[in-house]
Amino acid sequence: MSDTVIVLQDECILAAEGKAGKSPKIQKVERIPIDVFGDPFEQWKEALDKYKKKHNPSQVRLVLPASYSSARVTQIPYARGRQLTRLAENVMAENGSDWVQDYAVIKADRKKGICLCCGGAEEDVLKKIRELTKAVGISAQWISVPMECYLNTLGQLKSYQNDTEIILLFEEGSVTSILFREGQYMYSTRSRIFSERGTLDFGTEIVRNISGILQFYSTTKSDVPLTKVFYAGCSTDDFEVSEDGIHAMNLEVEPLEAEFDFDPSEKVDDWLICIGAMVSTRQKEINLNKIWKGEGTDGVLKKESLAKHLMFPAITFGICLVTVIAVTIWNYAESHNIEKIEDWINDPQIQSEYQEANAVREESDRLDFTQNQVEQMKSNLATYPDLDAEMIAKIVDVGGSAMTVQIKTMDSETGELTFNAVSSAVIDIPAYVRKLSETGLFSTVNYSGYSYDDGEYSLMLSCVLKGAETGGEDQ
Repeated sequence: MSDTVIVLQDECILAAEGKAGKSPKIQKVERIPIDVFGDPFEQWKEALDKYKKKHNPSQVRLVLPASYSSARVTQIPYARGRQLTRLAENVMAENGSDWVQDYAVIKADRKKGICLCCGGAEEDVLKKIRELTKAVGISAQWISVPMECYLNTLGQLKSYQNDTEIILLFEEGSVTSILFREGQYMYSTRSRIFSERGTLDFGTEIVRNISGILQFYSTTKSDVPLTKVFYAGCSTDDFEVSEDGIHAMNLEVEPLEAEFDFDPSEKVDDWLICIGAMVSTRQKEINLNKIWKGEGTDGVLKKESLAKHLMFPAITFGICLVTVIAVTIWNYAESHNIEKIEDWINDPQIQSEYQEANAVREESDRLDFTQNQVEQMKSNLATYPDLDAEMIAKIVDVGGSAMTVQIKTMDSETGELTFNAVSSAVIDIPAYVRKLSETGLFSTVNYSGYSYDDGEYSLMLSCVLKGAETGGEDQ
């Protein structure tokens, strides 16, 4: 029985059939274009209906479009079980509470830690997707995000896993850029491509994109040189217009060599996202559908025999039965003593003395708790600078007059400030992050998302004010 992957994109849907697994096999692929000016959900529905009538898949692995989902990749210390779950939940907690979120373990190493990909989507989006697939007659039991698929695909390419490189993955109207240092994920960004491929403007957009990532890498002050750029999903003829600009930055550039078990006659690098969706290992995967339905599981899924399922309940039942018998005998022997104790407890004089003592204790506990709260609050507030007009002005000055800043939250306990940088022009993310770091206001600057809506680009940031790591007053 073959597996089917459906990838929803802004300009089309991509479908692939094959065998999912650690090394997936792709047997058939199909691209169905959609009208980019209509309601995307209606367009996806029509395209899926055509595919359903032609191939009649019962269940599919579905990948949400990048424009209707979010992804964050981060490196965390090596952990397993509940500790891994808690670390992942801390990463996912930075998104809004109305998002359905899950995580995948991309790579785990006891020395280097875990590469974690957290993906999510708004509940309203998942509801529309479910209505869409139900109307077509397709069951989407597995739902993920593009970044997990791309990282799964690149993880299959052993020859690239120890390099320091930029990898460009093109879709029809966008490009996902991923920076690796010695095989470890470091940074990624997704940008719209506004120029026609192969034109000088297209080359300028690509060079500007790589230049921004190179500037970001320079701020890390790494001793490992960044010298290579690889690309996939774009023909060599179209990409050629950007090569001179890339070489001028002392970078080598060449197509990504993707070797997979791929039967169709089409170019394999146009279907990397489908291949990544077919990758299935024993590692934790993103499945927003299962999380949304309340069926999420943590860690690695393992098959257990029927005997193992029955053995533990039988042992538990035996222990409980022995315990019940022992407690019954002890209860019968001690019942007389219990009656005496109950009579003493219910004595009116004892009850009155107890209530008076309990009231004094509760009041003492309340005063101690209040005093501790006041002392802790004084300690926290002494650590951070005030978020005043002068500080906000410094943040606004970083983006210039063409950019507005929308303050979202300020956590006085952790010193974390979240805000959006909004501009009608394309935001150079690495340069903006570097400028924020250079203001001297923050100890850390984290980029947590990027969106485009109603002609405006919005960059989401989470920054920690300097002084947040002192832990209180100086000793």
